[in-house]
Amino acid sequence: MVPLLSELLGLPGIDVESYSVLEAGLILDVETHTESACCPRCGTVNRHLHQNHWHLVRHLPISHYRQTWLCVNRRQFKCAVCGKPFSEDFDFMGARRSYSDRYAESVVRQVIHSDTVNVARQQGLSEDIVWSMVEYVSAKKLHRGNGTPPSGHR
Repeated sequence: MVPLLSELLGLPGIDVESYSVLEAGLILDVETHTESACCPRCGTVNRHLHQNHWHLVRHLPISHYRQTWLCVNRRQFKCAVCGKPFSEDFDFMGARRSYSDRYAESVVRQVIHSDTVNVARQQGLSEDIVWSMVEYVSAKKLHRGNGTPPSGHR
């Protein structure tokens, strides 16, 4: 574990295990140390690890000049009660997203002061990805009060 980077990252329950410095930026290998996950179908707490799925997730830069990615192990568990596999959820990113919530919120703040074309160019993203971030963050903010997660966010 790299305590300083874990502290700088500031994601509760997530530790930086190692890192790689590349010309294009920084990759942080992060893991959660929980031993179980709750089945979204039946609510049963499960400890039976089924598979590991590693994903690269775009995150806010640790310093202003470096792009930062998180290499996240989104573990898949198999429910002991309903027998269905499910992936663990993280508070810092939505399901099936290639970016963290903090990064998406940062991009949306930039769009508010500019437009999707310029923000996409500045961030090295497609306009479609930028627009999907706007939709995702908007849905998340709208649904925060009523307890219903937006689509694509379990």
